[in-house]
Formats: sequence, C-alpha cells, structure tokens
Amino acid sequence: MASIEQARAALAPHGELAPQPAATHWHGDIPLPPAIATFYEQVGPLGEWVNDRVGYAGLTVPNVGNLFCIPPLSRLWHLQAGYRWHGITGERLAGWPDHWLVVADQGADPFIFDLRTGAIQFARHGAGAWQDDEPIFADILQMAACLGIVGQFVEEAGDDLFLDDDSVDPVQRAHLVKRLVSLLGDAATAEAIVDEFGW
Repeated sequence: MASIEQARAALAPHGELAPQPAATHWHGDIPLPPAIATFYEQVGPLGEWVNDRVGYAGLTVPNVGNLFCIPPLSRLWHLQAGYRWHGITGERLAGWPDHWLVVADQGADPFIFDLRTGAIQFARHGAGAWQDDEPIFADILQMAACLGIVGQFVEEAGDDLFLDDDSVDPVQRAHLVKRLVSLLGDAATAEAIVDEFGW
C-alpha cells in the first residue's frame, strides 16, 4: 500500500497537482467511488491547461514504451469511451463489466479500478475479450506512486537507460526494480510490473 504523500511525491515531477472535488469535477453517470474521490482531492493529477474546450490535460508520465496517462477528474468519465461505451455511437458495450472504471492508460491499454475491491487491473487490447484478472496494484495510490517512480527513473537515467541496440540496460532495470521494492513490498512483484511495462 502507498500513502497519499508517496503518490504526490512520485507524480509531482510530471505535472501540476491540485485538489479536484467531485462536486465540481466529476461528470459521470455513476457515483464516484470514495477512493477515487480521495485520490483526486488529495493527490489531484491535473497537468497543464490546454484550452477552454479541452481544459486540463492530466499527467503524461514517461516509460520505456508507451507513456502512462492519468486524466484530471473532469475528463475521467470521458476516458470510459471505447471501453464502457462505443466512442462514436455511445452504445453501451456488453463486454465491459459494470464494476470497472478506467483510471489511467498506457497507449490505450487501460488501468482498471474495480469498484468492488478498489484494486487496479491492467489489461491489453487484442486479447479477444475483457476479463477479470489478478490485480496489478492494491489500490489507486499504489498505482500512482509506481507509475510516477517509473517516470522519474526514466527521466533521471536519460540515455544511460538503453544499450546500443536500444534495449533496456539490465543494470538500469535492476536499479528500477530495487527502487520499486520499497513501495511494492517484494522483488517478485516489482519484477512482474517492470516486465508488464516493457522493461
């Protein structure tokens, strides 16, 4: 489990954080889960202002593959398009469970908050069907802290992250795993996560 302070410290280098109360920022058709409301009120990934039509962009966090994207609360319900409902017709998609809420993505592969348990799954397109799987994170704070740490590590390592063939340097990978162990609790979990994220 991660704390609010750990999540804020990990995400702060990747963009503006500000409180986003559900009463003024949530536009969903379902009640906002309390854990998500707390996350946006106390961690508050907001990002840069784009324009009056788009609003705030949310946070874009570096990774070795596709970037991690965490939306501001005002755009969180819109993020469900393409998963919960068809992005063009608005038709509800039967294959998407009611108890799932996308809270972030990596190249449109969703991080899914389970409304029943509060845990976070990670799913990939192209598997044929969406299905319940083992959670990758215990909760949204652990997810945010982990993604933020990965992003910080990528920025700190710079060109040293890769070998001449553009593969990740195993030494750098080992350093990241070590950094994540203190957050995730054990090396096996940290190893599995960096594998999942393309390291």
